[in-house]
Amino acid sequence: MQKITVVIADDEKEARDGIKLLLEGDAEIDIVGMCKNGIEAIKTINEIQPNLVFMDIQMPGVNGLEVINSLNKSTLPAVIFVTAYDQYSLKAFELHAMDYLLKPFTDDRFFKALNHAKSIIKQNQLEKVNANLLNLLDYYQKEQNEENSGRIIKETTQGNKLINNRLIIKSDGKIYFLDLEKIIWVQAYDYYVKIHIANKFYLVRESLKQMEELLPGEKFVRIHKSSIVNIDHIIELEPHFNNEFIIKLNNGEELKSSRNFRDKLKGVFNI
Repeated sequence: MQKITVVIADDEKEARDGIKLLLEGDAEIDIVGMCKNGIEAIKTINEIQPNLVFMDIQMPGVNGLEVINSLNKSTLPAVIFVTAYDQYSLKAFELHAMDYLLKPFTDDRFFKALNHAKSIIKQNQLEKVNANLLNLLDYYQKEQNEENSGRIIKETTQGNKLINNRLIIKSDGKIYFLDLEKIIWVQAYDYYVKIHIANKFYLVRESLKQMEELLPGEKFVRIHKSSIVNIDHIIELEPHFNNEFIIKLNNGEELKSSRNFRDKLKGVFNI
């Protein structure tokens, strides 16, 4: 019989090891992933596509619901949420008939949830259960406030080095992985910045100075107090007044550099 593949996602090592220990005695289970944060969970679940996930809700940076909300909705696994006491979460889970384990849980409660999930997987009833999960995610997304969306996930950076040349952004209860090469330019916008990619943009709560420090200087150049440009998307520099330039981008947009930043622009292109 084919084993049920399982991913465990929890920021606490003791919690991950505890669930692993309980599962190791089950011959029907194959543990294929152990994740210590939300970003790892998104990547692992997308790559492995397990049958079942034990998902901690209160992970810092990217929480468990944001992980699930960021996955491909057509291939969602069965999910057992693991949570410390949270009246809001418990109310939402019960309202949408989603199984959960309340820390600290007993072995009996754990195996009851596990056997229920195994039964759903074996009987191919995930479609019905995931309809409840999608309703839960919709409920969660509507409850999100401005403070919890539209920001860069800095917990995934070390020394301003980005993960696999991607910028990771939380927006609207989802996590987006933006390839740096696809970012055309970044625009200051009040207390936010707009990150422009092709025909869309992402609005995040960040200063342009912080973005300048985060983005690699060999590819991104500050041309104005309100704009940073990816030099790979520049197709023409047209001289303008006062040592300024009109910068034409490959998406059809035109930006103006300011003389305060002309040395940076000239240094990049040796002009």
